[in-house]
Amino acid sequence: MSTTLGDSMTLGDLATSDNAFHRTPMLPGMTVGDYLAMCRSRHPRLYRRLALDRLPADHIARLYAGIAELSTHFESKLEQGRGDSYRQAQNSNYLIRSVGFLRLFDVAVQDLGSDLPQRIVLDALGGNGTLTRIVRASRPADQVPFIVTNDVSGRMIESALAQDLPAIRLPLQDLAWFDDGIFDAVIVAYGTHHIPPSDRALAIGEACRVLKPGGRIVLQDFEIGSPTTRWYDEVLDRYTTTGHRYDYFTRQEFHDLLSGNGFEVIEVFDAYDPFILEAADPKEARIRLLDYLLTLFALEKMLPAGGVADEAVWDKLERVVRETATYDPAGLPKDPPCVSEFTVAPVGSRYRAEIPRFCLAATGRKPATA
Repeated sequence: MSTTLGDSMTLGDLATSDNAFHRTPMLPGMTVGDYLAMCRSRHPRLYRRLALDRLPADHIARLYAGIAELSTHFESKLEQGRGDSYRQAQNSNYLIRSVGFLRLFDVAVQDLGSDLPQRIVLDALGGNGTLTRIVRASRPADQVPFIVTNDVSGRMIESALAQDLPAIRLPLQDLAWFDDGIFDAVIVAYGTHHIPPSDRALAIGEACRVLKPGGRIVLQDFEIGSPTTRWYDEVLDRYTTTGHRYDYFTRQEFHDLLSGNGFEVIEVFDAYDPFILEAADPKEARIRLLDYLLTLFALEKMLPAGGVADEAVWDKLERVVRETATYDPAGLPKDPPCVSEFTVAPVGSRYRAEIPRFCLAATGRKPATA
C-alpha cells in the first residue's frame, strides 16, 4: 500500500510504509529507506538515537535534495572529486596521523569519567571514520566510547559504512536526524574550512544543540598565515585537479564561534598534528611517507606524463614539504616531542619519517543549566 508524503509524516512512518520517499537518494546506491533498514539492523545503537518519531519526513526530503546539489572535493574522481585517492591513503595508513587525532579525542573526552563505552561522541566532520579507527586501534576497549561518524560527502559515509562503522550523511549546519542534547562530546575537525564562512556560526550552533548540557566541544582547523595553510593554498591548489582555496581561521574567530554559541570555559590552543611513518630502512621510510602525502592529497599534477612517481617526484615533493612545513625549533612545545622539519631518524631497529604540522584547536563546555 502506498502512502503519500506529507508534512505530518515522520521518519517512523517511513520504516513501515511504501512511498516515494523511500526512493530518495541518501548515499550512492542507497535511498533513505535503505539506510534506515541497514542502520536498524547493523547499527541499532545509532538507530535508536535517530529522531524518527518527531522529525517531518519532508524536511529530510528537502535536506537530501539540497545535499545532492552539493559538490565536495571528497566524492569520486568520476564525480570531479579527489576522494578516491584520499580514502585509499586513509584506509591503508590511517595511523600515520594518529598523534593529532588522539590529542583532539583526549581533549573531547577528558570530563567523561571511567564509563566511556557508555558514552556517545559525534565526529561531526568525520570523513570515512578515521578518528574511530585510530581510537579503536590505540585505546583499550574500556576507553573507547560509541563514536558516530558524520559527513556531508556521500562517498565518505559509504566508505565508513563499508567498514561497518556507525555513520550518517548530514551537513553540520543541519543535524536534523538528532534530537537536542544526545551526545556527550562533539568533535568538529579536519574540514571546518570547507564550511562556508556564512554558515559557520550556524554549524557550531547545531553542534551545541545536539550536545548534552555540560558536554564538551572540540573545534579544529588551521590558522591563517601558518605553514599549514600555505601548504593548502600553494601546494594543493596548484597540484590537485580540484584546487584548494578556502578561508581559514584566527584564534579570535575560534573563540568567538564558541562564545557566540554559549560555550563557556573556552580554551584556544595549538596542537601538534604530524605525519609519522616507520619502516625498516631510511629510504623506505622517506619514500613511503612522501607517497602517503602524494596519495592523501591527490597531488596528481606533480606526476610525470606516465602517472608514476619517480625519484624526481620524491625530490620535488620533499622540497615543497620543507618549504611549507619547517618551524623554528625554539618555538616548539616540549610535550609531545616535536620535530622542526621533515626528518628521517633511527628509532630502535627501525627508522621514523616525520613531517611536522600544527593545527589550531579550541574547546569549550556547554553550560550545565540554561
